[in-house]
Amino acid sequence: MTLLSISPKTQPNPWSVLRLRLVQFDTSTREQTHLAAEEFGISAELIASVLADEFVRRDGWDLIQEGLVRLGLHLQGRVARRYWQMLEAACGRPVTTFSLGRAQMKTGTLRSLGALGYLSLPETTQEELHLLFDVQQAPRLVAACLRATADHWALHSVSIEHRADVLATLYSLGLSGTRGVHPAPEASARGEAIAQHADWLATTTFREVTERQADVHVGRKIAS
Repeated sequence: MTLLSISPKTQPNPWSVLRLRLVQFDTSTREQTHLAAEEFGISAELIASVLADEFVRRDGWDLIQEGLVRLGLHLQGRVARRYWQMLEAACGRPVTTFSLGRAQMKTGTLRSLGALGYLSLPETTQEELHLLFDVQQAPRLVAACLRATADHWALHSVSIEHRADVLATLYSLGLSGTRGVHPAPEASARGEAIAQHADWLATTTFREVTERQADVHVGRKIAS
C-alpha cells in the first residue's frame, strides 16, 4: 500500500481556518460525534471539523432549499407527487442531488453508502430525507462517508487513512474526487483548513463532554 506525505497545493487563508473556531457543539452533538468516531474508526475532531465547515458555508439558498424540501415532507399522495415534480422542475435537477442537513449530504450519496454496507437505510425516499435532516445522525453520516472514502482508496493500494486534509477535501467531491484514485492526492485549501481545525480541536477540551461546556454560548452554536 502506498503511503503518502504530499503537501497541499494551496494553503487556506487565515479566516477560513479561524471561522471554524466560532462553531460550538452542544453536549448531544459531541456525544454523537464520539460514538460515530468509535463506530467508523475516524477521528472525532475530523468529523466535528467537517460539520463545522459545512455549517459556516450554509447560505440563504441552502436554507430556502431545505425549507422547500421540509415542506414537501409534510405533504401526501397526489399533492406530494405534484409538489416534488414542480420543485425539481423549478430547480432543474432531482431532489436526490440536493445537499441537505447538518452533513450537507445528498440522497444519492446516502444511498451509495447504504449499498456499500456502511449504513442501514430506510425504505422510502421520504424516510431518507428525514434521516438527512436528523441532527443526531449528522456525525454518523459524516463518519460513514469518510470511512468509505479511506477504504475506497485503500482498495486501490493508496493509503489516505491518516491524511485528514485529503479526506476532508474528498468529503465534498466524492469517493474518488475529480481525478479518480491516484498515488499523489493533494488537499484543497478547504480540506487543509478543515484538517488544521481538527488539529486545533485536539488541543482543546473538545473531548470533555460536559454540561458546563455545552452551556457556554460563544459565536455560533450547532445545537439539536
